[in-house]
Amino acid sequence: LPLLPSRTTNSSHYYQYRASEVMADALENIGLILFKKKIYDKSSVMYTDALDARRKCLDLMELSNKKKLSKFKEEVGEYEDERNSSILELSVTLFYISLLRERQGNIDEAVDYCEEALGIRREVIPNAKHDPNSLNLFSTISRLYCHDNVKRYKDALGYFHEVHRMKCEVVGRDHLDVVPSLNSIAFIYNQLGDYKKCITISDRAIDIATNGRGLNKETCVAYANRGDAHRNLQDYDKAITSYETALETQSKCLEEKDIMNAEVLEKLAETYLHAKDHERAISSMEDSISVKRSTLGPDNEELARSYSKLGEYHKESGEYSNGIKCHTRALRIFKHHDMKEMAATEHNKIAGILKLSGEPNKAMEHYMAALWHSREARLPSTDPIVADTIKNVASFKKG
Repeated sequence: LPLLPSRTTNSSHYYQYRASEVMADALENIGLILFKKKIYDKSSVMYTDALDARRKCLDLMELSNKKKLSKFKEEVGEYEDERNSSILELSVTLFYISLLRERQGNIDEAVDYCEEALGIRREVIPNAKHDPNSLNLFSTISRLYCHDNVKRYKDALGYFHEVHRMKCEVVGRDHLDVVPSLNSIAFIYNQLGDYKKCITISDRAIDIATNGRGLNKETCVAYANRGDAHRNLQDYDKAITSYETALETQSKCLEEKDIMNAEVLEKLAETYLHAKDHERAISSMEDSISVKRSTLGPDNEELARSYSKLGEYHKESGEYSNGIKCHTRALRIFKHHDMKEMAATEHNKIAGILKLSGEPNKAMEHYMAALWHSREARLPSTDPIVADTIKNVASFKKG
């Protein structure tokens, strides 16, 4: 239980500190309820106020300690214990704010909060082996480092190795619970270009996940990782086999509308394209779009990106009219979300197909539209899309 202030304690600062602590706890309780209900903006307000209260707790605690008329050895120990407890509580608050920022799409802020949480936690518990609660922090910071907006894969790798080590110590090296960390490590090695190591680790994950444990999601992830590595090694037949096995497994343990199906189908489509099998590439991408449309809705920007890819596939196979249709669908969705840069890209792609199909005047309309959206998006003249558009406009005027 919290100690009552001794006769040498500055009571005013002590009770202010206790009031701030109670306030922080109350705000976090409300914030957690809102977080679980996915009301992230209101939850963020609660946690931000709780964070201010937590920091104030530490400031008041330190001030109260400095104001003491005398410091007995026992009191110093009590102060350190209470201060360390407050620091750990602050790290939890920072952790939840990091999760909130991630949900809100503010990845850079999420990284900053998570790094601060890790840093202050290490002040109290320097050795992670003695802090099982750090597992969630390690997993989160690793995931954030792997985000497309961050890509700090080498930093993530060390944390994922630590997560894997801690998992192995708790459940054993051959337990299903260690497979997620193995999959994460395999993913990172693939991103770092060590494809053979990715395959080796993926095979290990597959062995553990399929060893009499039935069907599970982690098996699918491992097969997909292995497919990615084989594709990057340009071993397309093995990549296709891995992706098809992943899809077959997913059909037995996941719902048809699960977004993982769309992701693997899209990877399979890209691999078919590399293998010059345009018909299967188009078919797989259409299947991926069908899943995304059912799961994400008809106006989701991820669906637009898939339509854009499908448009490229049709262009590669010489089906220009279908290519234009797909890029037009993507364009409509990007405009709906006011994504000017992506709208410029789609106008440029449509113009390119129209130019190939012998319709220069229609192509010019889209090149001009691409320029307008590029200016609205404030893209520099060195941007590849802007440069290509300017080149084609200049070429048309000379003609």
